[in-house]
Amino acid sequence: MDRPFPAWCIAYAILPAIGFAVLGYLDQNLTSVIVNRPSNNLKKPAAYHLDLFVRGALTLPVCAVLGLPLSVASTVPSITHVISLTTYEVKQLPEGERKVPSKVVEQRATNFLIHVLIGSALFLAPVLKFLPRAVLQGVFFYMGIASLTGNNLFDRLKLWLIWDPAKYPQYHYIQKLPISRVHLYTVVQVVCLGILYGLKAIKETSVVFTFFM
Repeated sequence: MDRPFPAWCIAYAILPAIGFAVLGYLDQNLTSVIVNRPSNNLKKPAAYHLDLFVRGALTLPVCAVLGLPLSVASTVPSITHVISLTTYEVKQLPEGERKVPSKVVEQRATNFLIHVLIGSALFLAPVLKFLPRAVLQGVFFYMGIASLTGNNLFDRLKLWLIWDPAKYPQYHYIQKLPISRVHLYTVVQVVCLGILYGLKAIKETSVVFTFFM
C-alpha cells in the first residue's frame, strides 16, 4: 500500500479479531479434549494450559510478525494421527460387541516427520503440481470419515436406522433417558451444525461464524 493504513481500520478489525481469538481458543481446546478423552487410554496426562501458553506467547506472535498463517491444533489430522497409532481389541460391552482402543503408541517421532515432509513440499512443488486434485480430496475425505469413529453425534444418528428399539446399542444415555429425548437432542445438534455450515459457506455471513460457536 502506498498510502498510510487508516487508523479506523484498526478499530474495525478489533471485532473480527475477538472472533478469531475465540475460534482459536475453542479449536485448540476442543481438539485437545477429543484427543485426550478417556476412551483413547492415553498414559501421558493432558497439558491444556501449557498448550495455550505456548501458542499465545510464542507461536502466535512469531506468525503475526512474519505474516504466516496463525497455527492451531487441527482437529481432523490430530484425531486421525491418534487413530493411526492406536491398537484396538474387540470387547463385549453392554451395548454389544465393539472395537475399543487398548493402547496408543505415544511418541513425538511421527509428528516431527510429518511436519518435515510438509516443509519439504515447498521444494517438491514442481513435482507435486502434477498430482491430481482428486487425490488430495480423497485423502481429506478419508481423514474426515476416519475421524468420525467414536463421535457421539454420528452414533446417535445411526439409531435412526434401527427400527426396533429393543435392538438399540445400550449406550449409557439410552439407559438413562427416553429415546425421544435423545432424538430431540440429536435434531438440535444437526440443526446447529447446518447453521454453522451455512454461516461459514456464505461469504457475507462468514465473519459471524465464530460468534455463533
